[in-house]
Amino acid sequence: MRTKPVEGVLRLDVVTLDPRPAIYLAYDGLAGLSQRAMLRDLIEELQRQGPETLKSFIEAVRKHHSGQVHVYFSDYVSYGIGGGDATAEFFFGTFLVLHEASKNGSPEEILLQRTGGTERFPLDSVAS
Repeated sequence: MRTKPVEGVLRLDVVTLDPRPAIYLAYDGLAGLSQRAMLRDLIEELQRQGPETLKSFIEAVRKHHSGQVHVYFSDYVSYGIGGGDATAEFFFGTFLVLHEASKNGSPEEILLQRTGGTERFPLDSVAS
C-alpha cells in the first residue's frame, strides 16, 4: 500500500466565523502530515486569500477566544488487483484554535492544540 507524501495545502475554506470560527484545511497527502506546522500553513493560506480574510479570522478568534480547524488529507485508494488507484479525501482530525492575549510582556498569540503538542503563532508577525 502506498501513502502520498504531503507537499502542501490543497485547499482552505473559512466555514464560519460566528458563532465560533471554523476552518476546513485539506492537505495533498498523508505522509509527514503529523510533523507539519499546521498553524503556520493556516495563517499563510488565510494571507493568500487576502488581508481582509486573515483580519476577519483573527478578530473572530479574539472575540470568541477559540475556534476549530477541521483537517483532511488526500491519499491513494486502491481499486484492487489490476484496478489501479486514485486519490480520495479522508478526515485527519479536528483541532482547537485558542487566542492568548498579551500579558507580562509576552506577545499576543494564536495557539493550535494538537495531539503532539501546542503550536504557537505570534500575532505581531502578521498585519492584523
